[in-house]
Amino acid sequence: MKTPTLSVKVSLLLGTATVLLLGAAALLTDYLVDAQLQRRFDDELLTQARTLAASVVNGPQGLAHDVPLEWPARTATDIPQGSWAMHCVGHAQLHSQPPMPASPPDWQHDASPVPAYDDLQAGATALRAVWFRFVEPAADSNGVAPVHDCRVLFAQSRQSLDDVLLEIDIILLVIPLLALLLVLAVSPALVRRGLRPLDLLSQAMQDIEPHVPGQRLQAASAADLEPLVDGFNQVLVRVDEALARERRFADALAHEIRTRLTELRTLVDVERRFPDGRTSAQLFDEIGAIGTELEATVSALLLLTRFDAGQQQPDWCALDLQSAVNRQMARFASLAHKRAIQWRIQTSHSPISLRADTALFDIVLGNLLRNACEYAPEDSAVEVILDTARLQIANVAPDLDAEDVKRLGERFWSKQQGRGGHLGLGLALANAAAATMGMQLSFALHAGQRLCVTLEWHSPSSA
Repeated sequence: MKTPTLSVKVSLLLGTATVLLLGAAALLTDYLVDAQLQRRFDDELLTQARTLAASVVNGPQGLAHDVPLEWPARTATDIPQGSWAMHCVGHAQLHSQPPMPASPPDWQHDASPVPAYDDLQAGATALRAVWFRFVEPAADSNGVAPVHDCRVLFAQSRQSLDDVLLEIDIILLVIPLLALLLVLAVSPALVRRGLRPLDLLSQAMQDIEPHVPGQRLQAASAADLEPLVDGFNQVLVRVDEALARERRFADALAHEIRTRLTELRTLVDVERRFPDGRTSAQLFDEIGAIGTELEATVSALLLLTRFDAGQQQPDWCALDLQSAVNRQMARFASLAHKRAIQWRIQTSHSPISLRADTALFDIVLGNLLRNACEYAPEDSAVEVILDTARLQIANVAPDLDAEDVKRLGERFWSKQQGRGGHLGLGLALANAAAATMGMQLSFALHAGQRLCVTLEWHSPSSA
């Protein structure tokens, strides 16, 4: 199933957030408005009840009535008439005419100076009632002011309040619903417009050709797209570098193979047309030397492939560091003698043993020492420093600069690319073999153009 587009996802998130926020806002507004209108209705109800009680007690006849009264429940307002009942201690109970259609249970017993409210139901009519205890002095004909202790119940239809609350509920439902529908209708267009820079960026990415170097994305028009543009441009830089390395490697490898094959063909053609009297053994030796160089190149490539695929597993054993160095130095003794290279070995421990794979360690050490012999200036020294946790090889490297040192050990790179079989595989092999054994190979250019190659392992192990 195909996943929704980014604009659809954003629209859905926006719609969901709008529903939740508008719904919560509508519910909160409805609650606050209902509470405010209910409070005002109750305040008006209490005002009428107090006015009614005071009028009854302090009226012309006072509490002398012993029959039900037809007393209007409104005084100075236009609120429709309500029903009431009042019982004063020592006097007969008074009530409106018609009497109260419903009343709260035990309201006389529960009445207190603090007003109490309740909703009553009289048939199909909903009432709002308030009751309280009413204590007030009242003057009689003798001028004495007795204290009247009364319980007052006043009820009024709440139909007008319910109608207003219903209208408010409808308004609070319709307006958010319309706003929600409007937001949902315009959200996809707004989201697509907002994501337009992302569409332009996507199109710009599609227009970049992988085999055309130097292409970069323009600066983003939106600040939040700048990290994406910068990251993609960095990827393009790495892709260009990788493609450049591959091109250099392909050129060097083609040149190397072509050179060796040309040597073979030239050797055969010259010997066939202009024999110089060399014996077959000499001719075969020269052909074998050329084949050996080709074999070494192919073997290095195959070994690198095995390292990349993780197929080369170390065969751990205890290795004597001094013996391994001496063995590799003996391999390159003729090259060192030819270029007048002097070996200088420094060690503070004897013997030094480490846990390594002999074949892999020979690849690392052999490539490092051969590299030092080939690139150190003639009639100079190569220092080999042995320690329990590292090995250092240092020599003068006048042709290297800081940028070159950063690329040492990089595959398919060599300062003398394509010259004399230098395909940039030696240090690459050394780096891959060291990594296979869990060792770290690093390069540094010190003062005086002195290149220091350091091979480190985690911890020494005594044999």
